[in-house]
Amino acid sequence: MNTIKFVAFTIQSYSKLFIQLKEPKLMVSQFRFSVETHRLLTRSYSDFNPTKIIYNEYNKKDEEKLMELLKEPRYQALYDKCKIEMEFIKCITGKLPKTLRPCDWLHLLKLSSKGHRRSFLEFRWKVEKKEEHRKEKMELKHTLVKEPETDNDSLYGLHKNSLFHRIRDKQINHFYNSRLINAILYEPVIVFDLDYHKCMMPREQLNCAKQLLLSFSSNRSHNNPFNLYFCNVNKNSLIMETLHKMLPHLYDIDFPLNITSESYLEMFPKEKLVYLTPNANRIMTKYDPNLIYIIGAMVDKQNPKPLSFQKANAEKIRMMKFPLSEKLKWGTGSSKNLPLNQVLSILLDLRDTNDWKIAMDHVPKRKLREAREDSMRRLMTKRKLELENIKNTQ
Repeated sequence: MNTIKFVAFTIQSYSKLFIQLKEPKLMVSQFRFSVETHRLLTRSYSDFNPTKIIYNEYNKKDEEKLMELLKEPRYQALYDKCKIEMEFIKCITGKLPKTLRPCDWLHLLKLSSKGHRRSFLEFRWKVEKKEEHRKEKMELKHTLVKEPETDNDSLYGLHKNSLFHRIRDKQINHFYNSRLINAILYEPVIVFDLDYHKCMMPREQLNCAKQLLLSFSSNRSHNNPFNLYFCNVNKNSLIMETLHKMLPHLYDIDFPLNITSESYLEMFPKEKLVYLTPNANRIMTKYDPNLIYIIGAMVDKQNPKPLSFQKANAEKIRMMKFPLSEKLKWGTGSSKNLPLNQVLSILLDLRDTNDWKIAMDHVPKRKLREAREDSMRRLMTKRKLELENIKNTQ
């Protein structure tokens, strides 16, 4: 009986109410109090793409460079020669890209031999085919995806909204960048020396830019990231232009990365600097947080030279190297040169665990003796089976 009276009183009271919507409060006139509300903000879509904008800017810049270069008779003749070579490749092998960007033409005109030009065109053809296969797979995936059932409890009738908060890529980026900002304030410094762009071929500079991007990504996703510095930076170099295309916010004020054209000698005390080079005599035994380690941003696969050793020796900076031979059993013919991102990952884990065994897990297993021996065994067994099949068929 009491319940029925309460329901009747509630209905009678609310029938006399009228609700006034005001920003940002919901005012109920009869009871005269304000209630703060949480408004549901709909997701706004924008066609603003900073990556595309930066890419178009560099594309225009490369077009202007190409037009200026073709004004010289020597490069115009080489341009016509490349066109004839491309027609020949198209008739013989067909491994020719459908379109060439202005930066590709600039790279082609700087190559000295016909073999280098042919290998570069084949490389661009492979990249183009890879992108086409990726798009085909995405289209096939979209066609095979089935519509979810409507009677599922996790779906709603109105635009299929969910109670769960959606974590977007932008929010994840903000989270990781906030950790890097904290690292800039409190964590030890690691320096990348970008003063080797003149010593590398264009393909090596592109590879170096990718390794720097992977280094930034590995540092950002680590639990205890370093405070990274890019020193001796030339913004007009191919390395920085490629890196800017992949990271369009690279030169923004709030981007959590220290980029400077100054030398590390001008920014840090010399007694704290340690240059990591594979040609050093002194072996690094442990990570010292009071020291500032320098990594030479250089890729030298074709003609490895001790450039970092020579530079550190000329600047009279202490040099160290990782105990690669002492901690690992290397396979015959394996190169002990590590990519930049693997060097940084070793330093990150060494600082966290102070254990070389855990830190050396970043070295590729294919370079070690055990993996080499396993691959040789598999190759030998495969050849034995082939010989046995030949004998049986005879």
